[in-house]
Amino acid sequence: MTPTAMQFGLVSLSLNSDITITGSRREKARATAASAIIHTEKIMNLLKLITLLTVFLSIQATALDFPKSGFTIPAFDGETSAAGSQPLTMMIPAVNGFSSNVNVQIQAYPSTIEDYKVLSEAQFKQMGIQALTSKIQGDSYFIEYEGVMNGHSLHFYSKAIKKGGLIYLATATALSTSWSSDKAQLIKVIDGFNLL
Repeated sequence: MTPTAMQFGLVSLSLNSDITITGSRREKARATAASAIIHTEKIMNLLKLITLLTVFLSIQATALDFPKSGFTIPAFDGETSAAGSQPLTMMIPAVNGFSSNVNVQIQAYPSTIEDYKVLSEAQFKQMGIQALTSKIQGDSYFIEYEGVMNGHSLHFYSKAIKKGGLIYLATATALSTSWSSDKAQLIKVIDGFNLL
């Protein structure tokens, strides 16, 4: 028989089935029992390692890492209510008292992405917000727009993704005067927004 080996990153475990037992029946029985115990211990260690790796990987998958800022933090991952939710907001350092930011909202929406586009653009028009560009690409709707809100002249870039009865909306917001300096970073984040 050939040895069986399993490898997990830097850890390896080997189970060798080539065992030759010589001596009296009693010695053979003891050796067989000892061999079975050794194999059982190796299998138990393998199961412990698999459990540890599973826990480690599940913890890693739910953390937000910010290497440039020097920290990591566990992520909230709550259920979405019928009223919607805003599970994420990220900000970059403030300029002139305003932090350019990205937020993700989840909204209940039973209709199509095309209907969502029409509704959004009608609402923007009612609010005096001007759509600069907009397009639908697959199940995603991209729009860049600007306008005055709460006394600030703002520039926005959004990506809405339709899945089931929900819209997942990622929006970047900056002061109109900061858009040219922040837009590359903000657009990269929004364009990289995808569903699992």
